Amino acid sequence: MARRPFAFRPFEFLILAGLGLAAVYGLVSWTQQRSQCEAPLDSLMIAVPDGSDVAYLRGTMMGEANCKLRRLARAYPSVRTLVLTDIPGTFDLVDTQAATRFLRAQGWNTLVPGNGRIASGGVMLFLGGVGRTVEPGGQVGVHAWSQTWQGAVYSSPDDIPARLERVYRDIYRDLGVDPGFYDFQVEAAPSEDIYWMSRAEMRRWGLI
Repeated sequence: MARRPFAFRPFEFLILAGLGLAAVYGLVSWTQQRSQCEAPLDSLMIAVPDGSDVAYLRGTMMGEANCKLRRLARAYPSVRTLVLTDIPGTFDLVDTQAATRFLRAQGWNTLVPGNGRIASGGVMLFLGGVGRTVEPGGQVGVHAWSQTWQGAVYSSPDDIPARLERVYRDIYRDLGVDPGFYDFQVEAAPSEDIYWMSRAEMRRWGLI
């Protein structure tokens, strides 16, 4: 008996066509996400002068820092140093931790210039540098952090669960910083205030 030529039924063809379109859409979306990062007003900005191995960063991290640093690494593989000109903090601690670990994995150095300033989450980003420099006059500010987590607002040092504090100590330890720096931060100033470190304190805690 001769076999009947195979042919898709109309509904099978529609299903396969739909799956194909979904795959194409997913690939396009993934590609766009790799090349574009959210850029809210006053969020982290990165500039690299032509032919330079230095990138200049300024602005508040709003959940896009990890994405932007990854885009920087792809677009400018020759970059070796991140100059943090003015990083006042972060609104997304999880993203900042990821950005910090990525910065370290890239082997980048970090530098706060003499007219520069970093504070709060900006300090964590700075700590990702393999080599870290704060030029005379550069400011480093710390305080107790606060964060909304699973519907609750936590603010060190009174009400933060121990598991969240361990995250900080672990990342500092991984970066070669005394985990006790966490306690220094949260005791230096409440979350609504800021404490500007002396150079002796920066050295004491291994920031520089």
